[in-house]
Amino acid sequence: MNKGSKKSEKVDKVVSRIKLRRRELEMTQTELANVANLTPAAISQFESGTRKPSFNTLASLSDALKVTTDYLLGKEERRYEDLLADPKVNAMFKGMMEFTEKDKDTLYEFYEFLKTKAEAAKTAGKKTDSDSK
Repeated sequence: MNKGSKKSEKVDKVVSRIKLRRRELEMTQTELANVANLTPAAISQFESGTRKPSFNTLASLSDALKVTTDYLLGKEERRYEDLLADPKVNAMFKGMMEFTEKDKDTLYEFYEFLKTKAEAAKTAGKKTDSDSK
């Protein structure tokens, strides 16, 4: 593999991860641009691969997308650090340290409820998709 194709693969990975994560967060390009203090045109150019983000821009994008820069660069898959990059999740984890064991059990039960609800919604969506074919 030559240097050009390796460089192209890295750019493709950044492009796909920005777009994928934005969609996971159900953000439009304009919403991402606003949160990252960029223009919608810049986001469009990053996602199409016609422009590469600078280091500072990559840092802004990682904050806005609530992942690490290493994830966006394709150096690693999403990990615990990416979860903590989300300010809401970070605050919840810090607050949970003060919970009683009973409160932790209650929180875990709620987590299981939400997980089951999400799985049921996915299953219902798949049935709907296959029914329409």
